[in-house]
Formats: sequence, C-alpha cells, structure tokens
Amino acid sequence: MSATSITIHGNSRRSAPRLAAPIGQVVASIVATLTAWLQPRAESPAEAAERLRALANQYSSQPSFAADLRAAADRHNNFGEG
Repeated sequence: MSATSITIHGNSRRSAPRLAAPIGQVVASIVATLTAWLQPRAESPAEAAERLRALANQYSSQPSFAADLRAAADRHNNFGEG
C-alpha cells in the first residue's frame, strides 16, 4: 500500500470579498424596509367598530349574539372618541 499526499500552495483569504459588506448592507436595508412595509397598520376605533357591526350582521340567526356584538362596537367606538 502506498500513500499519496498533495501540497497546495496559495494564500488563504482571511477577509470577506471587497463588495461583501456593501452588498450585505443593501440587502439588510431592503429586508428592513420590506419588514416595516408588511407590518399591519393599527386599526382606528371607528374601523374596529365597523368591523364588529359587519360581523354582527352575519349573525342574524342569533339575535342576542348580534346585539352583543353591536353593543361592543358602540362601546369600542365611544371609547376611541373620548
């Protein structure tokens, strides 16, 4: 049996390529912008109350539940105005 060894001569790179840092910064900026853009915006009290009223309209077969939703919408809307 014989053993074979290979020696490779060259410089090992100890730092990242020259454009790696600027490219990384651009990518990080794009990701941060997209993340901020995709965040849901806060719903106003009037919008939340309207959403509750629309949900209440879907429960016409359960009038007491629909009335509870409408009352919650009124309380929520009045809370936001004060």
